[in-house]
Amino acid sequence: MTPLDSHHRTLALRILARARDLTLASLRSDGAPHATTVSFASDELVMYAAIGIDSQKAHNIGADARVALTVNAPYQDWSEIQGMAIDAVAEIVSEPAQVRRAGELLLARFPQYAKFVANTGTVPWPGMLYIRIVPHSLSILDYAKGFGHTTHFSV
Repeated sequence: MTPLDSHHRTLALRILARARDLTLASLRSDGAPHATTVSFASDELVMYAAIGIDSQKAHNIGADARVALTVNAPYQDWSEIQGMAIDAVAEIVSEPAQVRRAGELLLARFPQYAKFVANTGTVPWPGMLYIRIVPHSLSILDYAKGFGHTTHFSV
């Protein structure tokens, strides 16, 4: 697989900057996939999300860090479709500096989260935890180059 070059890295970062949500697929204990939509923030290609502490995806990631996800930039016409399919590992964030960083990124991207933490003094927010998603391979979908045009990269 081709390593991610600077041109495609810039495109991948642009897609992440324009998208608000991703679809995250984790693995249930029986091996079946479980897909959910989560809002996210990113630091370069590393993504962070706040999820319910007792959610199915939290249990799945706690047992098996392998995940896959899709993220799509908004578009008006099919010729503008740009998105990514990503294979990654996800981890529950517990190191205090990473917890702070995840909270800062999410609050900067989604100011409405502030109402969840108002007067709590708690990060992550009560009933929530943060996950960190680190890609190891990605496919960039770019319809500007033709219907279904996809290029695969290792990260």
